[in-house]
Amino acid sequence: MFVTENLNKIPELVEQGIFTEKLKKKLAQKFVNLEATLLRAKVLRELSKVKVDYIIQSAIQPEQASLAYLFAPFVIGNLNINIIYHSQATKTVLNVLNRYYQVEKKPYLKVDDVLQALNIYLDLHDNDLDEVEFFYYAMFNALCRADVTQIYLITNLKLNAQKIETIELFFKIKIHLISTEPSDKIINSTELNMRQLLFKRKDQQYIELCEKFSKLNSQLLSLSGRYTPLQAKQLVEDMFYAEHIYEKLSVYAEYVQTSLQNTGSSNSITFLA
Repeated sequence: MFVTENLNKIPELVEQGIFTEKLKKKLAQKFVNLEATLLRAKVLRELSKVKVDYIIQSAIQPEQASLAYLFAPFVIGNLNINIIYHSQATKTVLNVLNRYYQVEKKPYLKVDDVLQALNIYLDLHDNDLDEVEFFYYAMFNALCRADVTQIYLITNLKLNAQKIETIELFFKIKIHLISTEPSDKIINSTELNMRQLLFKRKDQQYIELCEKFSKLNSQLLSLSGRYTPLQAKQLVEDMFYAEHIYEKLSVYAEYVQTSLQNTGSSNSITFLA
């Protein structure tokens, strides 16, 4: 696929995964010359003054505990770290975020402008790609950004660890794999009480749910190398009780809604948390 040998490791990351013609066409629509873009990002990465973390999460299905990671960008953004979160706009994701802004309506937003203003950008992809196709599409998007220095792969796909290491060394980038278990269940997202989840007062059910969400997010945060596991645990737990996640989510939602209103494609929305 590529002239540069090491780049051919990327389409081989998913074990027994097929790099489809559909995916190739979609990448060609976005990148005029994908190989040149990848190599340019590799060269410019060391020169980039801006540093960005990039989360790639496989589709979150109903009742999956991996929903916890939907809050990871708001945790990381609160720590003044630039973060892009890339996942698919499943019903589970929409059930949560549509309470704050109209996810399906996509205003034209410049990623770099949003990052500069808020430290966060949510890239929620339509469900036109299967799990493997989406993984590769998101991975190429991440590697094509010269400012991305760390990538978190949150997935239940089986990935080739040796090829991940090769890509890390070639691109001079850190890649963290977080394996998820689809059978790890929580309550359905339609039943989530966001006020109990994100505010201080919680009953026993939400105390336990926040412990679970905090544990998963603190493990992700500690992978960055910026915080010890204990520091990460304390930071994340505090955010779930001190309304910091809600505040960051609300600011992001207001930014998107304002952009929608400025383009004349939105009605006002009331926050439900």
